[in-house]
Amino acid sequence: MFAHSPEGIFHILFNSIVIYFFGRLVERAIGWKKFAVLFVASGVLAGAGQVGFNIAQGGPGVVGASGAALALMGVLTVLNPNLTVYLYFLLPVPIWLLTAGTALISLGLIAIGNPGAGGIAHVAHFVGLAIGVAYGQRVKGRVRVPGQVQFGGPGGPGGPGGPGGPGRGRI
Repeated sequence: MFAHSPEGIFHILFNSIVIYFFGRLVERAIGWKKFAVLFVASGVLAGAGQVGFNIAQGGPGVVGASGAALALMGVLTVLNPNLTVYLYFLLPVPIWLLTAGTALISLGLIAIGNPGAGGIAHVAHFVGLAIGVAYGQRVKGRVRVPGQVQFGGPGGPGGPGGPGGPGRGRI
């Protein structure tokens, strides 16, 4: 899960964006130790699910962190289904809609016998998402996820006011 095919630069970019933004929220909610276990375990299990499916179908193996990235999306969907996500950085949608769309695309491609469409491991996507939803249900009610990501605001990097906030870096 810590390797990726160089041909899928946009897929790598998508995974990186999901892991960076969603990962920050999940890690803040459950703590870094549980986050690390969730990330690695979901990535390994999602990859194993894809490999098992591929072996049954006579296909190749899998590389990448898509399963772990989608596990993070699944956790956030359970903890805050109305969290606004900017699809393509432009279109505001609730995370539940993004998650449902991703699940439907992956399930549809698996159902029609094309689980590797576009060089993407759709079984790994779906398994990771399922793990994230299950984990989110497990911790729901015990953790809190903010309604938005703030960079440099209260509680963000640098404390109140962000870097250079009140009393910092002033002469």
